[in-house]
Amino acid sequence: MSSGIYVATAGAVAQSNALDATANNIANASTAGFHGDRVTFREALTQARSPDVASVGAGMARVDSQAGALTPTENPLDLALEGDGYFGVQTPNGPRYTRAGNFQLDEARNLVTSDGLAVRGQGGKPINIPPDAGDVAIAADGTVSAGGNELGKLELVRFTPNQMKREGGTLFSATGRPAAGDAPKVRSGMLESSNVNVVRGVVDLVKVSRTYESLMRMIQNYHDIESRAARELGAPK
Repeated sequence: MSSGIYVATAGAVAQSNALDATANNIANASTAGFHGDRVTFREALTQARSPDVASVGAGMARVDSQAGALTPTENPLDLALEGDGYFGVQTPNGPRYTRAGNFQLDEARNLVTSDGLAVRGQGGKPINIPPDAGDVAIAADGTVSAGGNELGKLELVRFTPNQMKREGGTLFSATGRPAAGDAPKVRSGMLESSNVNVVRGVVDLVKVSRTYESLMRMIQNYHDIESRAARELGAPK
């Protein structure tokens, strides 16, 4: 079988991964705190076929750490991070991290995400706002107070990009210990917009789609050529 079909197939798989990542970016272009994925490719020697034949690797999606624009909301429970870092949240699978600060209070008046996950305070403790506590204020260092009384401090952590793994939407898991350095500053009454540029995303989507279609046609052409060669070589003289 021609090495070309392997090269084309590897390219199609890589472009399929890029297509999924680009489509997900566009779908979340209006999601608060969403950071898009950027797919990178690598050249791989196809040793099984020939040491002189190179194909593209499947590609790796990495989170684009560039911050989105901050939008004022005047809601003190809407929080944005200024600088590199994440809010800690508690999930059934353990601590997870997010840039999406569109928080709210649940029935027990604990601070939770829009999906109902508890926002972690320092030490993993929940942040509870008593009903008679007064107006809520959240300082730049994450200290939560109401009516002048301190109620807790948000867990703010930093990780390097290669430590982060997306778990859907704006939620991430992290490997290893948090990175050293200054924690990000909290901006109360603001939300971070998605860092996805819709125009660029649509252009990328069209480009990746066309490349994928071209590779699929190439695979079909190789298949047709080899099928025809097999019929002609196998035909009785």
